[in-house]
Amino acid sequence: MDVLTNPLFLMCMAIFLGYYLGKISLARFKLGISGTLFAGMALSWLVYRYGVEPFADTNIATIPPYVSRILANGLVEAAYFDFLLLLFVAAVGLLAAQDVAKVFRGNGLKFMILAVVITSTGAATAYLLFRLIPGLNPLSIAGVYTGALTSSPGLGVALEVAGSMFADPLSAAARTAQASVGLGYAVAYPFSVITVITGMQLLPKLFGVDSAREAAELNEQIGAHKSTVTVVSKGLDMRAFALVALTGFCIGRISIPLASVGSISLGTTGGVLVAALVLGARGRLGPISLWMNAKALNVVKQLALYFFLAYVGLNYGHQAVAAMAGPNALLVLVGMLTTAMSLLVGFLFGRYVLHMNWVLLSGAICGAMTSTPGLGAAIDTTGRNEAAGGYGATYPIGLLCKVLLVLLLNKLPL
Repeated sequence: MDVLTNPLFLMCMAIFLGYYLGKISLARFKLGISGTLFAGMALSWLVYRYGVEPFADTNIATIPPYVSRILANGLVEAAYFDFLLLLFVAAVGLLAAQDVAKVFRGNGLKFMILAVVITSTGAATAYLLFRLIPGLNPLSIAGVYTGALTSSPGLGVALEVAGSMFADPLSAAARTAQASVGLGYAVAYPFSVITVITGMQLLPKLFGVDSAREAAELNEQIGAHKSTVTVVSKGLDMRAFALVALTGFCIGRISIPLASVGSISLGTTGGVLVAALVLGARGRLGPISLWMNAKALNVVKQLALYFFLAYVGLNYGHQAVAAMAGPNALLVLVGMLTTAMSLLVGFLFGRYVLHMNWVLLSGAICGAMTSTPGLGAAIDTTGRNEAAGGYGATYPIGLLCKVLLVLLLNKLPL
C-alpha cells in the first residue's frame, strides 16, 4: 500500500484517469481538464474507504506508516499545494502580462463593481438559505460562505470571530464554535470547486456566448495577436521565473491592516499573480527578460494545472463523498447554491449590465471568488490567457469584500 498511497503516484494516476474521463461526452458537454478533479475525488474515496478507515479503531502502535502519514498530512502534503499554485499563476501571469495594461484600460471600475456584486450575492444567498432551512447550525454560515467562495483568508477571519464570541477564546465552547466554522468550509469547498469549473463550461453554452468571437473582439480591443507577440527569451528563463516567484511570495506575505478586523494578505496566489503581471508588463529588469517563449510557459501552465486539480480532488474527495451521504448534506446544498448564484449573477451582471467581454469576464468572476481552479477552467474554455487579467483585477477586491462580509454574517440574526 505504500506505493499505492504515494502522493506522486496518486496524482499521476488521477491525471491519467482524468484525461480519459474528461473525453467522455454527455449531451455535448465534456468535463475536459476537470476530469482530473473527479478522478482524484474517486481515488481519494477508495484510499480512505479501503486503506485508512479499516484502521480507524486500531491501536496506534499497530497502524501502518502510510496510514499515520495520511491521517497527519492528508493524501498529498500541503507543500504541493503552494508549489503548484505558484507555478500555475506565475506562468499564466507572464503569458497575459504584455496585454495587461490594455485589458485594464476602461475596465478598472467595472472589475471593482463586479467583485462587490459577486461576493455580496454569495453572502446574501448563504444568509437567506440559513434563514429558510431549519436545523442548520448558525455558527457554520461563515464557514459555508468562505468555502463556497474558496476564501482561505476569509476562513481565518471567521475562525477568529467565532473564538472571540466567548470570554475565553480557548474554552471548549469556543473550540466547538470554531469546529462548526471549519466544518462548513470543508464541506462547501470541494463542491464549490466543482461548481465553478462546470459553470465556466456551461454558462457560455446556456447563454449562447461564442467564445471564439469574444476572443477575436478582445484581440481588436487590445490590438494584439498571438502572431505579433514579441518573444525575447527563446525558452523558459529560470532566472526570470524564479524572480517572479520570489517577488510574488514576498508580496503575498505583506499584511494589510483592517483596523479592529485584523489584517489580510494576498497569499501565494495573489502575490505571485500580481508580480507576474507587473514584472511581465515591464518586459525587462536589468539583464533579465520577463518575456518568455509562450509555448514553454503554456507547458508549465498546463502541467501545473493538471497536478493542482489532482491535489484538490485527492485531498477533498473523501470529505465530499462523506458529506453527500451524511448529516451535513444540507450544508453541501447551501454551499453549492451559494456558489451557483454567485456565478450566475456575476455572469448576468457582467455581461448584460457592464457589457464585459466573456474572456475577461470569465477570469474576473473567478478572481472575485478567488478560485484558482476556476481560472484554469476559464482559460481552458475561452482559449485565452488574458482571462488572468480579469482574475488579477478582481482578486484583491473580492478578498477584501469577503473578509468584511464574514464579519457582517456573524452579526446578522439567524
